[in-house]
Amino acid sequence: MTGVDFENVFDDLLDGDEELQAFYQVLRDQLPQAFIQLHGDNGVVLPVADERPCSAEGVAHLLSKTSAAGGEPVAVRSQDGEWCYALRVDKIGAVLLLSLPGRAEDLLAEPHGRQLLRGVIDYALLQQEQQLLLIENQQIYRQIGVLKQKHTALIEDNFRQYRLIQDKEKEYARTLESEIARQTAELRNTNARLEEASRLQSEFLANMSHELRTPMNAIIGFSDLLLEMELDTEPREYAQTIRNAGMNLLVLINDILDLAKIEAGRIELDNAPFDLREMVDDVANLFRIPAKEKALAFTVEIATELPPLLIGDVNRLRQILINLVGNAMKFTAKGEVAIIVGLQSSSLGQPQVVFTVRDSGIGIPPERQQAIFDKFTQADGSTTRKYGGTGLGLAICHQLVQLMGGSIEVKSVEGTGSSFFFALPLKVAKTDVVVASRPDQTVGKDFTVAGPDTGRTSLRVLLVEDNPVNQRLASIIIKKQGCDLAVAGDGIEALAQLEKQVFDLVLMDVQMPNMDGLEATRRIRKIEASPGERAQYAGLRNRVRPLSIIGLTAHARKEDEQTCYGAGMTGFLSKPIIRARLEAMLAEEAEACGHGPAR
Repeated sequence: MTGVDFENVFDDLLDGDEELQAFYQVLRDQLPQAFIQLHGDNGVVLPVADERPCSAEGVAHLLSKTSAAGGEPVAVRSQDGEWCYALRVDKIGAVLLLSLPGRAEDLLAEPHGRQLLRGVIDYALLQQEQQLLLIENQQIYRQIGVLKQKHTALIEDNFRQYRLIQDKEKEYARTLESEIARQTAELRNTNARLEEASRLQSEFLANMSHELRTPMNAIIGFSDLLLEMELDTEPREYAQTIRNAGMNLLVLINDILDLAKIEAGRIELDNAPFDLREMVDDVANLFRIPAKEKALAFTVEIATELPPLLIGDVNRLRQILINLVGNAMKFTAKGEVAIIVGLQSSSLGQPQVVFTVRDSGIGIPPERQQAIFDKFTQADGSTTRKYGGTGLGLAICHQLVQLMGGSIEVKSVEGTGSSFFFALPLKVAKTDVVVASRPDQTVGKDFTVAGPDTGRTSLRVLLVEDNPVNQRLASIIIKKQGCDLAVAGDGIEALAQLEKQVFDLVLMDVQMPNMDGLEATRRIRKIEASPGERAQYAGLRNRVRPLSIIGLTAHARKEDEQTCYGAGMTGFLSKPIIRARLEAMLAEEAEACGHGPAR
């Protein structure tokens, strides 16, 4: 702010000395010939010159008399015969001393002398007040000017600040908008890269599954065929070693792929009603013979209060139990292995099914009991060297249990045994609910109803497989079941075979060159749905029901299975093919076709 500083705007106001000076000056103008002197209460004496209206003794006498006069004027006569008067003026806080030269009479003795003296004083005070008012008015106007100047400066300063803030806000908005646009674009690019990475990872897992399972199918399948032959002891041991190594490698492949899918968030639970006791018995049956060979007591306890049907992902639950029981069998040399299933209430009051796998094996040291649920971790290095394994099984169990909303724990005493138990909040299914199974996919319309072809005595199977080794393996297994077999190398050859021959069942590999199994299946269903096209295919012309097509694939993901059903397939077998499941499917199809059990 320019001009007069606001803090000093009151500096020119009259103080006490200046009030005395103003009163003195007014009185002096009225009585130019008189001797006048003011004695202020603050000790100031005006005028400062040595002239006095009377002697020093007279002044002292007047001042003393004035203080006792109660505001009335008093008089004293000097040695030279002149009268000197004193009067208390409270308005200015002073005593007025006055002498009128050349006057020998006492002014106060005259009738109107006292009023005259008082009038002169009042007039002087009035004049002084007017002067003070003028000064105050000037000061007020000056203050107003200063305030206006200050206010204007404040307004201008505020306006400048406002404009500055506005400019900064606009600049910030532009910068923020640009930054948001940049970050949004960056997020889009990042999301696109993540989605692409996820897609590539998914494709990689699928391809790895296919590429690893395809040779495993041949290794395990041909080793099984070897073991069915009459072999000497040493060749049989070789074949058994090959099969065991293949099965161990398959477990490792499954674990690695499962863990990768879990960590990629690509595991989805397939919750459906299932028979709890049947599932536990299936798991137990896998280990009864190994337990007998190791002379281990193997028991199963299922609480009677457990409902018969529950809702959950039975395949993942079976996988967890197989893993835990397999570990128990591996680390137990003598004693027992037990599966115990019970019911308990959680802290929230919701019933939970508790699965316990107990063994009397080597146990786990206390400091390692939590670490065993980590990836690639076992109790110690010697465990890996002695018993094998990658340490993935329990990590997968831990994550699957968490995915199901439960928790898994271990209690173990080293050298005595271990108990692994996990609790799951499985819902109870209604007793009238049919346990979920895969329904046949009814496709196509307008089928010509014809009687069954009784001219054939066995099941006719079309095998569509491009891999020569797996083609040979499947052919041997199918022929061993007494089926008539034709082979096609891809989907185009399969359609050509259907033009000329009648088949009861098609075993369709999914991944093939030229035309894959999914496209071939869609093409077959499209032909079945068109009477005109169907008439051109001997294998489809007179069918009563859609042709049964079972997908064969080394892709073992749940979505791969759903893709097969979505294409129109009626069944699904993952590689390595479990021979018992294939034989069961052939037997079921033979019975459905009216041929009886396949030879």
